[in-house]
Amino acid sequence: MSLPTQPFHEVGANAQIDPDVILGYRYPGDSQPTRIGDHAIIRSGSIIYASTTIGHRFQCGHQVLIRGEIVIGNRCVVHHKCTLEGRLKIGNGVKIMAHVYVPSRTTIGDYVFIGPGTTFLNAKYPMREGTVQGATIEEHVCIGGGVTICPGVTIGRGSFIAAGAVVNKDVPPGMIAMGVPARFKPLPPNILPENLMEQLLPQTDLFGAHHDDTWKDEL
Repeated sequence: MSLPTQPFHEVGANAQIDPDVILGYRYPGDSQPTRIGDHAIIRSGSIIYASTTIGHRFQCGHQVLIRGEIVIGNRCVVHHKCTLEGRLKIGNGVKIMAHVYVPSRTTIGDYVFIGPGTTFLNAKYPMREGTVQGATIEEHVCIGGGVTICPGVTIGRGSFIAAGAVVNKDVPPGMIAMGVPARFKPLPPNILPENLMEQLLPQTDLFGAHHDDTWKDEL
């Protein structure tokens, strides 16, 4: 039996949606349309599944895949060729750079930055046992490029994960983690304890004609 092909999405006001975008991609067992808030910018080649809800001022790059049963907050950015598997929760003001993979059962808090090429995992012994448990990333975490986040770990609020690290155990709040496997120590004085709102929240585009300062009125 074929799935319905009619549009299955609701998009708020003032959206900019390129050609070759698929919104509300149907799958067996879906129950709700894709819902996206106001002022969205969605670039060509991107696919967003049904039963996913995204807040206001969302922006994604080209060829982004966002699957079903995902909740994404306001003012989030997902850059080119990222894959977000189903059943995720992502907070407000999250910026995910290009080529990031996030599997199901992962939770990402508010005001998190995830550097390019980062991979999250959700199974400690894939194909050898059935447990699936993604990572939990608390608020104001900064993750550098090329990081691997192992299944089930928690990265505490305000921590900074250096580029190339492999995080295979919990990182307490306010730490810097470096190395393979990652070892951590308290943040040095030259690293701020929280991510900068002016870096995370403006919805701007280097190759676009728009600029957004409305975030200043929302804090």
